[in-house]
Amino acid sequence: MYPPLYLSRRHATWPRALAACVVMLLATGCSTTPTELANRVLPSSVLVPDYSLPVSRSLSIPLESAVAAALVYWFVDPLGPNWEVAERQISPTLVHLSLRKKRVTTGGDGEPPQIVRRRATELAQKAGLGGYQILEYTESTESETIGARRVTTALVQLTDARPVRIP
Repeated sequence: MYPPLYLSRRHATWPRALAACVVMLLATGCSTTPTELANRVLPSSVLVPDYSLPVSRSLSIPLESAVAAALVYWFVDPLGPNWEVAERQISPTLVHLSLRKKRVTTGGDGEPPQIVRRRATELAQKAGLGGYQILEYTESTESETIGARRVTTALVQLTDARPVRIP
């Protein structure tokens, strides 16, 4: 068996020292007296003026809220596609599809199989062929610096075989 793990006194006080440093850093932001350095660094006027947008007689929206909502809407883009589709033609009848999901989404987790089938059908019709066969299909997650993204890849073989319809 392994010997028991002993922490020295120096290691035991390290979390307390870190907590004390964090508290001191946060407490420095509580000062209300402006310094000369802060007056030189900070702008003298605000970025968004203190103004309200009148919607009706009894309702007005602060301009800051409207600007924040516009920024969130622009960043999330709820009406945009959830998946980026890239295709690579390996041969006239072999296509590699690669799908990457947006970072911030409002759903769309079950869409990749539908997107692959729809795009394979379009490619088969464009090539004048009757059907397709999905040779390989994988779903995974790519870890990136700013959050993870779902990734799907598919290898599609375009064929002459007509799809079998089940009544």
